[in-house]
Amino acid sequence: MKLTEFEDNALYFAASAAGMTPARFLKESALSRHRGISVSERHELITRLHQIQGAIAAIGNNINQLARHANAEDALTKEISAELTHSLTQARATMQRVNDVLPSLAVSPEEADAT
Repeated sequence: MKLTEFEDNALYFAASAAGMTPARFLKESALSRHRGISVSERHELITRLHQIQGAIAAIGNNINQLARHANAEDALTKEISAELTHSLTQARATMQRVNDVLPSLAVSPEEADAT
């Protein structure tokens, strides 16, 4: 592919702004176009979904710790444990929905495996 110096510079800066190499940016641009979102929008969406995954995992960990503590105590154990179990189930279901969406945003098989 031939580019003018101006086009080459524009491609380099666009790729840098998206946190990608120019080759990766071109690949994702070409393959993402049919999805109706730009490369930067897709990249931002994936980044945010990964952040949500991390937050949900932290919430789940906290709920697990609270449930263990509630089970160790006798006071209100059943009521607290049931509510924590429900919260943990909700966190796991949300995490699964995020996990289900991430591969659909992948451009390449390697990217899908990273999710």
